[in-house]
Amino acid sequence: MGFSWQLLISVTLSYLLLLFLAAYCAERGWIPQNLARHPLVYLLALGVYCSAFAYYGSVGLAYHLGYGYLALYLGLAIALVFSAIILRPIHDLSRSYQLASLADLFAFRYRSRWVGFLTTLGVVLAMLPMLALQIQAITDTITLLDPNTMAWPLALLICLILLAFSILFGARDIAPTEKHRGLMFALAFESLFKLVAFLVIGGVAALEVFGSWPGITRWSQIALEPQFQTPPLQPVQWFSLLLMFVSAPLVLPHLFQLLFRETTNLSRLRMASWAMPIYLLLMALPVMPILWAGQSLGSTASPEYFSLSIGLLLDKPWVTWLAYLGGLSAAAGITVLASISMASMAMNHLVLPFYKPSFSADVYRWLLWVRRLLIGVVIGLSYALYLLLNQVQNLTSLGITAFTGLLQLLPGILGLLFWAGANRQGFVSGLTLGLLVWAASLAVPMLAESLSLGTQLRMGFALEADHWSLTTLVSLGINTLTFVLVSLLTRTSKEEKDAAQTCVITSVDRRHRLPLKARNVTEFIDTLSRPLGRIMAEREVKRALKTLGFPLGEYRPYALRRLRDTIEANLSGLMGPSVAQALVARYLPYEQGGLAERDDIYFFEQRLDGYHHQLTGMAAELDRLRRHHRETLYNLPIGVCSLASDGEILLWNRVMADMTGISEAEAIGARLDSLPANWYDLLDSFLKGQSNKLTVEQPNADGRGKRWFSLHRSAQIQRRDEPLEGTVILLEDETEHKLLESELVHSERLASIGRLAAGVAHEIGNPITGIDCLAQDLKYVTDPAEQQVIADQIREQAGRVTKIVRSLVNFAHAGQGDGKADHQPYPLRQVVQDAIDLLSLSRDAQRVIFVNEVADDLTVLCEAQRLSQVFINLLGNARDASPDGEVIRVRAEAEVESAVVEVIDRGTGIAAEVVDHIFDPFFTTKEVGKGTGLGLFLAYTIVEEHYGHMAVDSPAFAAEGIGTRFTIRLPLHRLLPQVTP
Repeated sequence: MGFSWQLLISVTLSYLLLLFLAAYCAERGWIPQNLARHPLVYLLALGVYCSAFAYYGSVGLAYHLGYGYLALYLGLAIALVFSAIILRPIHDLSRSYQLASLADLFAFRYRSRWVGFLTTLGVVLAMLPMLALQIQAITDTITLLDPNTMAWPLALLICLILLAFSILFGARDIAPTEKHRGLMFALAFESLFKLVAFLVIGGVAALEVFGSWPGITRWSQIALEPQFQTPPLQPVQWFSLLLMFVSAPLVLPHLFQLLFRETTNLSRLRMASWAMPIYLLLMALPVMPILWAGQSLGSTASPEYFSLSIGLLLDKPWVTWLAYLGGLSAAAGITVLASISMASMAMNHLVLPFYKPSFSADVYRWLLWVRRLLIGVVIGLSYALYLLLNQVQNLTSLGITAFTGLLQLLPGILGLLFWAGANRQGFVSGLTLGLLVWAASLAVPMLAESLSLGTQLRMGFALEADHWSLTTLVSLGINTLTFVLVSLLTRTSKEEKDAAQTCVITSVDRRHRLPLKARNVTEFIDTLSRPLGRIMAEREVKRALKTLGFPLGEYRPYALRRLRDTIEANLSGLMGPSVAQALVARYLPYEQGGLAERDDIYFFEQRLDGYHHQLTGMAAELDRLRRHHRETLYNLPIGVCSLASDGEILLWNRVMADMTGISEAEAIGARLDSLPANWYDLLDSFLKGQSNKLTVEQPNADGRGKRWFSLHRSAQIQRRDEPLEGTVILLEDETEHKLLESELVHSERLASIGRLAAGVAHEIGNPITGIDCLAQDLKYVTDPAEQQVIADQIREQAGRVTKIVRSLVNFAHAGQGDGKADHQPYPLRQVVQDAIDLLSLSRDAQRVIFVNEVADDLTVLCEAQRLSQVFINLLGNARDASPDGEVIRVRAEAEVESAVVEVIDRGTGIAAEVVDHIFDPFFTTKEVGKGTGLGLFLAYTIVEEHYGHMAVDSPAFAAEGIGTRFTIRLPLHRLLPQVTP
């Protein structure tokens, strides 16, 4: 059967149309989603690595290097098996910061647009031979099947078709996280097709040429004869090959696109780490049988095209067609995907850093058309190089040249991931020298040969079979040495050090907590409207808010910092990190103002939570301890709030959220002044005060009743060489305690009433007896004047009874209810006198003399009945400890803003060993049944409620060793002077 170029072009167009339909159907959703988005599709799409260089060139590598061809497959397999070391960190960086290419990654790490520029230039120069290889592979096979074919028009036609395919499915829309679902499905289809085709050709070679496995074995022995044998690879050559292909997933732009851009699902990368080596193994298996079959059949074609010649020599057209379409698949897939990824890289680092579009227009449309134009430029340059090479070079030379050029990026990648001291000066110097050595030893001599200049440059030894590995190692060695030395000898900028903390895998991204000038989302939109235009600014801000799950009214400083980072990442996906960083730094700046840079604790916690499952050994144990301590804080039965020095809330635990009604999500990352007014006023006044402990009352949210809270604070420990960071506030709900305390006070009052009962009965009995006698006398008195006198006497005695009963009732009811009464101005002397009057009802009071020496002009803000309980307890204790006839004095004087009250007795005093415990609840030195142990405890508590302080001094009269002095300090109430009209 003949193969005319017309038929070949028709079949080529038909197959490319089939790929187009596959991509279109997947894009439109006509293919079931469970199939179009199956993990196997992603895995097969990675087969784009096996380009025409692998499909055809691997047989040529086997011919020239023997089993050295396996390095092409082993390299990528090794990189994927150990993906957790290198690929996963890059995957995380690319996903977090929307880094679409290796140039983006380098520009992000080394903080320089020139780094991105040089990386893009190097990638384009190194990839052009690889893309020209794909075009040459297609035209070589066509001219092999029909020698009368003019290659360059066919190559141009195929390039135009691939250009249309790339634009339709790789540049239909522009977004920071765009995914090419249809293109991925088409790539999976072509990878599966070429794998099946290659396996079938290998099977045909084994069965048709050798007949059986023993035949293959015999031929493998014949292949060892001198006329067939290639010189064995030296270890250094193996090392060079493995180094080239191990770096492939990092330096090949199309593989970077697939591994780190087309999926954010880490499980797919983990699946690829074991499944993709199986695919590579299957692609490697047919290589030697095809090579041996071509040699056995005496093929005169280049060894690279033995897969085609087998079908021709065996007169099996279907094998030839299968081999041709498999090679077409391999070449088309990489050309489309590589041109898309390189166009994106070129736009971000060759166009946008030097030309800013007019943001008054539709920026997205402008970016889209620039990307489409650049896709055309990439394919056009590939075609131009193909013409210049004039099909002189074999695929092996082109492939080795491309991989050696891309290998110059490896030192930068290793520095990015493993060396925080690497800087842009070292990277640029090393890469420049490495590319110059590569160009002088490989690229330029190859081009010179193709143009038939007749001469080679001095370093042309790299193209010779026994020196290619030396070229690889020399260029890479000079690159690496320069990179290291220049980085060590030059200064690393602060921006690079910050980026290193994000990129180096032994570090954790420790972002700083600095305030932004923009205070809310509206200000974000307004400031970004200046460089981006209103429409684009609103769209990007809302996109970032949606990604983070924040509302449009977000105002928390922490959330705004995350919003700024996300906007920068999204703009990086659109325009590249260099442009995005410059734009965001200028229009969404931080407030410097001399503030010390402190770690963003909450962000740091979230990052650690995301990585804790990767930790092992001591790091895992320390992280487990960290999480245990955090959970302890979050579940403490007391509210915990940690504040930064600028008022930003760093910790807000579960109990704090329950007590305040402010959720953790609303509080953490917000500033204290953004809390509801009642809580801001409470916490702010406490922080500004001098006391480290405070008990306050707050009205309930529903307006009914009150709640009591106890606040404590403690400044965080200052570590050496680190600034002091904020305050910890503890908030405890004292409502139940206060209500219980009120009940205890009431119980103590009832106990006091019980102790006063006998005296009360006596005091009431005397006026009642008098009333009875006067009533009897009234029966015998007829004189109206005398009757009036007796009636007045009866009323006087009844008033005396009423006064006694009212005092008891008021004393018994004080402190009841669900909250304490409002404090009112009240004369201090009257408070003391009320206590003395109540104690005077007791018979025991007759043994001692109470003297009230408090001045009339001392007024305190108090709840009079509760404060009188304090003096009842103190005077009652003084009475019990004093001998008969002794005087107990209460005196007071004003000191600045306080009233200092002293209750002094000349009793037995308090033993030194118990004086520190007298204010403890249920502590008493009285006999069982004569004291509850709550009197002084409640007195101390009531004084604190009145913002006062109580102290004891015993013995009060040191020379005599007797007496006790209780000193009470209470805030004075200053009455405003009246203005006389």
